[in-house]
Amino acid sequence: MAQAVVIKSKSYGIHLVLNPEMEFQELLEAVILKFQDAGAFFKNAKVGISFEGYDLSVEQEYQLIDAIQEHTTISVICIMGEEKIQEACVLAEAEAHIRNRVMENAICHYGSLSPGETLKSDTGIVVIGNVPKGAKVIAAGNIIVFGALKGFAQAGLYDDSAAYIAALSIDTGHLQIGSILYIPKAKEGKEKTGLFRKKKTADPGITPQIARVLNGHVIMEPCTKDLL
Repeated sequence: MAQAVVIKSKSYGIHLVLNPEMEFQELLEAVILKFQDAGAFFKNAKVGISFEGYDLSVEQEYQLIDAIQEHTTISVICIMGEEKIQEACVLAEAEAHIRNRVMENAICHYGSLSPGETLKSDTGIVVIGNVPKGAKVIAAGNIIVFGALKGFAQAGLYDDSAAYIAALSIDTGHLQIGSILYIPKAKEGKEKTGLFRKKKTADPGITPQIARVLNGHVIMEPCTKDLL
């Protein structure tokens, strides 16, 4: 009989081979038991994690990660995968920081929003997915998007100009922090070129971005852990 879960060590951290024949709840319990036995081997480790064998939803992936972190001293800083590897690890250190500090004062939305959908909270908001054009994210605290932000986002709803908006990519001019609207540079001139349209060159990789207030204006800049 195939094992419920097999732990393999990789250069980036941990690779889990999961039994696709099991119910997810049984699998979750098996993962907890496996890591309780092996957790000392990874003591205080900060690792990436990848999955094989089981067709996991995003929410199930994070349930497994939360279970591992709750029952060990492991910190999972990113999810690896053929399509996610670059995207998930660009903000690896920032995600660890978010889990330790930001998530205590934020709600987490798993999955991308739909066009026309509005997500609003009196705390901060973390979106594990994309915010497409036509969708809105409005928060009293900070907004962090582990995906592309193309819709409207307002952080610091109750006039908190210390709030910020961060995402793996920001391709929208519809941002607001507190009562301050973001004014794209493209709108200052005659030519309407779009906020982040550039000449097509070789893909430089994903550059996370953050919008914050500086000297009374909302500015956009590369996102680093020190800015969060």
